[in-house]
This record gives sequence, structure tokens and C-alpha cells, in this order.
Amino acid sequence: MSCLLVVDASSALCSVAVGLQENHWHISELQPRGHAQRLLPMVSEVLLQAGLQRQQLQGIAYGRGPGSFTGIRIAASVMQGIALALDIPVAGISSLQAVAQQVLDSSSADKVMAVMDAHMGEVFWGLYERDGEYSRLVGEEHVGSPDLFLQTIADLDCPLAGNGLALESLADLDGQYKDVQPQALTMLKLAEPVWQAGGFGAVDEHQPVYLRDTVAWKKLDEQPSLLNRS
Repeated sequence: MSCLLVVDASSALCSVAVGLQENHWHISELQPRGHAQRLLPMVSEVLLQAGLQRQQLQGIAYGRGPGSFTGIRIAASVMQGIALALDIPVAGISSLQAVAQQVLDSSSADKVMAVMDAHMGEVFWGLYERDGEYSRLVGEEHVGSPDLFLQTIADLDCPLAGNGLALESLADLDGQYKDVQPQALTMLKLAEPVWQAGGFGAVDEHQPVYLRDTVAWKKLDEQPSLLNRS
């Protein structure tokens, strides 16, 4: 029996999910600037919804990126605080994988290219293929210009998904799945096989993924708290 919590703030969505065996509870809100105020209260709300106490949690996963730099740091801070308080292991789940997984779950596609707005005139992307009921990364996740992304997908025949498709520079692409964003509920599904395989571990083993070389990573205990900012 596993009891796992997942928090995500890597996009404009703020979401939390908890799973106990095959039962799942989740909350998702559009909070483009309210992650710091809402993420921790949402944890309490979803646990209340599920009728669970924090002490029952066995592991916690979070949206480790790529995505919103500030949002990822907020989720990482919440993850760290809960994990250290309860002495439970953690895992990081890819935001791009969560986007791809939603499309694979709702379609017959064998592959999905996830693309997210990276701001600063760039996009994040990653190609995922179906592996049983889960998505598996093909190659690596990337960050770069929309033009470079267009070159990458020139000979690719599969659905595209993610808010990167809403960019004007990518407006000519099929936008059927442009509204798909990372969600904690999907990450919970992706976290379960990681848990079963013993992939959860210490906080410093599951650091955020920003992809940009210009973003210098600080260890979580060196970062100022973002949770009490107004």
C-alpha cells in the first residue's frame, strides 16, 4: 500500500493530488501569480478531502520542471518542508512528461511532442512515446528558440501538446492540445511506478530541472523561502 502526495506549480496551474492505493483526490486551480499563497493550503485541503493525516504520507513528488522558474522553486520548497518534517522520501516528475501523458491517456497516439512556453523567446520540448500505460522520454528534453523547435519537428508525425503552441511564432501548428498543462493528478500516475521501483530518495537526489544554463541552481537550503511572500 502506498500513500503519495504530489504538488505542482510549474505552469499557470497550481495543483495537488494524493493517492492511497487506487483512490485519488486532487485540486487544480488557475493561479498564474498565486502559487506561493495557495499551494500549501491546497495540500491541507486535499488531505481533508481524502480524510488523511499528513503522518499517513509515505512519499512526496513534485513537478520538477522544466517550467516556471518561480513556480518550480515554490513547489520544491513545499516538497522539502513536508518531506523533512515527516522524514519521507521524494521524487521529481517532469512537467513535459505530464503534458505528454495526458495526451497519450486520451488518444491512440504512440508518440507525443510536448512543448511549453519557456518565456524569454524560447520553448521547452521533449518527445515521449507510449510504454505500456506510461510515457517514456525519447532522447532528451530541450530548450531553444521556436525556429529550432520547428526544425526539430520538421519530419515528425505525431500530436503536439502544451502551451508553447499558443505562441504566435507557432500559430501555424495544430493547436488541438495547446491548452494541456502539467497537473499533479497526472504526475501522481507517473510517480506510482517510480515508487514501486524504489525511485524515491533524498531531497538532494531530486533537484529541479530548469534546462537553461544561465539559471544557476542553488541547493534548496540556500534558497530564500517564497512561501510567505505577498
